[in-house]
Amino acid sequence: MKSQLVAESAGQRTFVVVLDPGEEAFAQLTSFAVDRGVGSASLTALGAFERATVGWFDPGEGPTGKSPSRNSAKC
Repeated sequence: MKSQLVAESAGQRTFVVVLDPGEEAFAQLTSFAVDRGVGSASLTALGAFERATVGWFDPGEGPTGKSPSRNSAKC
């Protein structure tokens, strides 16, 4: 994994994080957040995955679904 801080303003930091092939995204991003004291975050421009399970959350209803993908996909 490679990362770089690209912006910082009013207490908000923006990082670019690039995972290496084969790295598990959730574990790597969780470790990254813990190491840098990130308490909340949003993700943008994820890129591509070999395989993934995409889930979504509705604040009024809670978790509403998951969709596994076993093929290469771009997000």
